Amino acid sequence: MRLPRLWVATVGVVTLALTATSGAATKVAPGTFVWHDLVTDNPTAAKKFYSELFGWTFEPGKGVEPDYTIIRHQGVPIGGIVVPKQQTSPQWLSYVVVADVDRAVEAFRQAGGQVYRGPLNARNDLRVAAVADAQGAPIGLASRGPIEGVSEALPDVNRWLWMDYVARDEAPALQFYSQMLGYQSQAEARDTGAYYRLANGRPRAGLFKSPWPRETSIWLPYIRVADPEAAAKRAQELGGLIVQGTAPRVRNGSLAIVLDPGGAPIALQKYPYATGATP
Repeated sequence: MRLPRLWVATVGVVTLALTATSGAATKVAPGTFVWHDLVTDNPTAAKKFYSELFGWTFEPGKGVEPDYTIIRHQGVPIGGIVVPKQQTSPQWLSYVVVADVDRAVEAFRQAGGQVYRGPLNARNDLRVAAVADAQGAPIGLASRGPIEGVSEALPDVNRWLWMDYVARDEAPALQFYSQMLGYQSQAEARDTGAYYRLANGRPRAGLFKSPWPRETSIWLPYIRVADPEAAAKRAQELGGLIVQGTAPRVRNGSLAIVLDPGGAPIALQKYPYATGATP
């Protein structure tokens, strides 16, 4: 099944929920993904879907951006919802910390990517931008993580777990993000093809060649779930679409990929999971 091509319409939209709490900023290593924004023109439908699927709650983003919504899970801010100012395909835009946002933006530009927004100051201690790499994969750049910090502990069920780069072409993506984010890649042989674990001090993300026909690459965010098969079926009942159902040869049946009702892809991952394949 074909995953939809993703377009980012962040011109005029600033996703600044990293400023949503108060206090002193904490240090987060470059290459760490720290925030996720859902870009959608139907926030009402999105809230219904994600509240019933994951138990997320929502509140206005005070002093952030008009119509911006903060997503919380058990009281903890974990992301936001942005209403674009021009028509776009709904999608999750994930933010990664970089050492220098301005230099990173120029590196994306020089490598054949696009700059959608910024770089700009959200606050005195926070600089952000929204870009896409040369393969069309949108990504947000931030000079720091949330003020509350980013825990290295295993996230609770129904929170963000992981990021994968679904590549149109693996080799140039591996080279680019090695240079940009300091990732070292380690190849793992899997039944579904080569998988590359990306790390800089600790694992940060993965990368694999898309098994679906794609015009662009994407960054795919993962949610930790207790039962991916049940979660995928529930997503479908709520108006979503199952793109990849659980299968023994795919991480021993621990992974499903769905589209929300607007078409934004998310992965549902049980973790920890048994390696290999169930007979």
